[in-house]
Amino acid sequence: MQKELPSKANVVIIGSGVIGAGIACQLIKRGIDDVVVLEQGEIGAQGATSKCIGGLRTQFSTAINIRFSLISREVFRNFKEQFGIDLNFRPYGYLFLATREKEWSVLLDTSRLMTRLKTPLELFTPQEVAQQWPFLDVKDLVGGSYTKDDGFYDPHTVLWAYVKKARLGGAVFIEGAKIGGVLRSGKKITGVETTKGHQIKTEFVVNAAGPWAGQVAALAGLDLPIEPLRRHLFFTDTFEEIPDVFPMVFDLNSGWYMKREGKGLILGGPSGERSFSNDVNFDAEEWTAIESIRRVPALERSRIIRGWVGHYELTPDHHAVIGAFPELENFICAAGFSGHGFQHSPITGMLVAELITEGRAKTEDIYPLRPTRFREDNLIHEPITAFRE
Repeated sequence: MQKELPSKANVVIIGSGVIGAGIACQLIKRGIDDVVVLEQGEIGAQGATSKCIGGLRTQFSTAINIRFSLISREVFRNFKEQFGIDLNFRPYGYLFLATREKEWSVLLDTSRLMTRLKTPLELFTPQEVAQQWPFLDVKDLVGGSYTKDDGFYDPHTVLWAYVKKARLGGAVFIEGAKIGGVLRSGKKITGVETTKGHQIKTEFVVNAAGPWAGQVAALAGLDLPIEPLRRHLFFTDTFEEIPDVFPMVFDLNSGWYMKREGKGLILGGPSGERSFSNDVNFDAEEWTAIESIRRVPALERSRIIRGWVGHYELTPDHHAVIGAFPELENFICAAGFSGHGFQHSPITGMLVAELITEGRAKTEDIYPLRPTRFREDNLIHEPITAFRE
C-alpha cells in the first residue's frame, strides 16, 4: 500500500536505488529514523541499479576507488550477520586485457599501487593469459591483469535488503514521487517539492538520483556534471564450448566484456551516447558479435537471444561525487559513480550518514570526491572502466 507523502522529515533522499537505499539504512543505524526516500518510478525498476550486474572489483587505478572497494567488500562479507541474508558471492575474478602500451602502462601502475595497499593482483603476459584461459585469442595483447578475489553478488537482493532494513527502522519510501523543485533560504535547503506540488520541509537533502543527479542539482541552482551514458548489453543462449567458471573479461581498448551468467553469457556492447533511451539497435548487436568473436573465436557458434540498455551515471573523471557545495551546505550529493555504484554502496552509505550525523566523513577522506572539483579543474581520472565513451 502506497504511503502518503509527509509534510516534513529530518532527511529527504532523492532516489531509491542501491545508493539511496543504502544511505537510508545507515541513517537508521545511526538513530535517524525520520527519513523519507522519494522515488520517481518504482523501487529497483529504473536507473543504474535496475540493470546492474552486481560486480565487486578491487582493480582500480586510484587509491580512493580501491579503498572504497575494500571497505565495501568487508560489509558484503558480513552481510548475513547484519541483514540475515546470504549473498551467495561468486568469486569468478576480474581479468583486464591491454592491447596497447598505454593501457599496459596503466595496469603496471595499478599493480604497484595495489601492492602498496596490500591488495593482490597478478600480471600476465599474453602467453600466460592463453595458458590460463585457452578460449581467448591473445594475438593482439600486450598483457593482462587479474584479481582472483573479485566477483559478483545479486544487486537486487542487496537493494531489497537495504529497503527492508530501513523500513523496519522507520524510513518511508514513496514511489511515483518526482522532484520538481528545491526550496532554499540562503545557504540552506528548507524543503523539496514534487512535480505534483507537494512540499516536504527538511533539514537535509541527499541527491542520490543516479543518472538524473545533474538534473536534480540544477533544480537547486547547482552545476553538477553527471549525465547518463547509454550501454548496450546482450545475452546468449546456452553456450557450453567455454568453461562454466572464468573471470569477467574486459578489453580496455574497445570496452567489450564477457561474463558467465547461468548457462549463457552476458556480452558488453558499445557505449557512448548521452541519452536515457532504452532502445536496442541492430548496429550495437552487430558490433558486439564482431568484438566477441574477435576475442573468443568459439563465440562464432553462439546465438544472441536478447539485448537491453543500461545507463551509467557518468562524471567527467569517472569518479563519484560525495559531499556538499559550500553555497548549499545541507544538499549532499551521492551520485556519479560511473559504473561503480553497486560495489561502493556500503561505504557511501557510511560516509553520507557520517556527514549528516557528525558533520564530516570519518571512515574515508572524501575531499577528492567533492562536487566543486569540476569547476576547480581538479579532476582525478579513472581509466580502468567497463565502458568507452
